[in-house]
Amino acid sequence: MKASILNAYDKKECELEVKDIPNPEINSQEILVKIHTAGVNPLDNMIIRGEVKMIVPYKLPLVMGNEFVGVVEKAGAGVSRFAPGDRVYGRMPLSRIGAFAEYVAIDQGTVARVPEYLSDEELACLRGKQFVR
Repeated sequence: MKASILNAYDKKECELEVKDIPNPEINSQEILVKIHTAGVNPLDNMIIRGEVKMIVPYKLPLVMGNEFVGVVEKAGAGVSRFAPGDRVYGRMPLSRIGAFAEYVAIDQGTVARVPEYLSDEELACLRGKQFVR
């Protein structure tokens, strides 16, 4: 799959490399989501500049991205809330970001079904965690 990768922190430039990486594997409580839209927010800029590395020491290279909207492709054996084809949105956990990719693996408890009256673009701009539960 293709993903946008941060290779080095930089306070002046924002340069991400698009490259092929393996699809994520899911565990029994996770879903594999095909990303349709991802939001860019100030946290992404802070991560790129290295401003959060004292709080969350990410290992580089790092797949960037926090908020996303997509469709469930696969569900783990213990997943009861979602099935393939469900349209979902959410925010990646701070410890494991990666929404600027074609797919993400994420715990079923951290995403929600998309309300039909909102577009992918509108939802990707929301802070997912505030609206999930």
